[in-house]
Amino acid sequence: MIVIGGGATGAQVASVFNAFGTEVHLFQAGPRILTTEDEDVSAAVAEGFRASGIVVREDFGSIESLEKVPAGIRMHFSKDGHSDSVEAALAVVAIGWVADTARLNLDNGGVETTARGYIGVDEFLRTSAGNVFAAGDVTGRLMLVPQAIQDGFAAATNAVNGPVMKVPDRSAAPIGSFTDPEYAQVGLTETRAREAHEIVTATVNFDSTTRTIIDGRTTGFCKLIADRQTRKILGCHVVGERAVEITQVAAVAMTAEMRVDELAQVPLSFPTYAGVLGRVAASVTRKLNLTVDWQASQMEGS
Repeated sequence: MIVIGGGATGAQVASVFNAFGTEVHLFQAGPRILTTEDEDVSAAVAEGFRASGIVVREDFGSIESLEKVPAGIRMHFSKDGHSDSVEAALAVVAIGWVADTARLNLDNGGVETTARGYIGVDEFLRTSAGNVFAAGDVTGRLMLVPQAIQDGFAAATNAVNGPVMKVPDRSAAPIGSFTDPEYAQVGLTETRAREAHEIVTATVNFDSTTRTIIDGRTTGFCKLIADRQTRKILGCHVVGERAVEITQVAAVAMTAEMRVDELAQVPLSFPTYAGVLGRVAASVTRKLNLTVDWQASQMEGS
């Protein structure tokens, strides 16, 4: 299988079919897969994919043509004047989504859409037609189930009661993917955080934590980013087993506006995957030259 596009969907397709025993070639035109993730996450997932047998081709150039062949399909591509090709049973194109709204005759109701068919909405999920509200993937925003459920509730409430409920702040919305290795994030990447903050970061590798060693799931890491002045948690990025679960704990802490030193003092259960978050929070706290009365990581010996 050829998978064209190394974003979240392409990575999931590649990982799932690789697990089924398919030979997968993943092509990403940009310099790295998972471009919206932290750079360390992209590198770790790409390394994990390659270790599992996926051929990951980043910065491969451009596609010249696709042609049918007896075995399936052949893709021709080139870069800097050098041409190459690859054959597969099929090719999956995962380079973005368009909204399937053409048959809804939205123009008749005065509802405006973007060039890709998405419905534009304001903070109340109100469309250009004041009495029409939209929610979920059709708005082209965070296309995830939890956010769609929240949007649906808000849109229905506003449609009945008028514009009284705004869309919640999504700055601490956890996002993850059940690939192998699993990865997840909440908040800012390190690059984005550095653009606006003086930051402190810490990373704990999974090969140094008790539960991951017990389960034999030692591939991966947990990275935490905090503002040096306010001690506010700016982002959390995880690769490895239970990455999505760990990141959700960080999202709760960020939503509650806990400082990183406050998170470090929560005695998380031991030995657990979520416990790695307490350990990395303690590491950031030490870098801030702060004293923690109870370090959630002390059971880990750090």
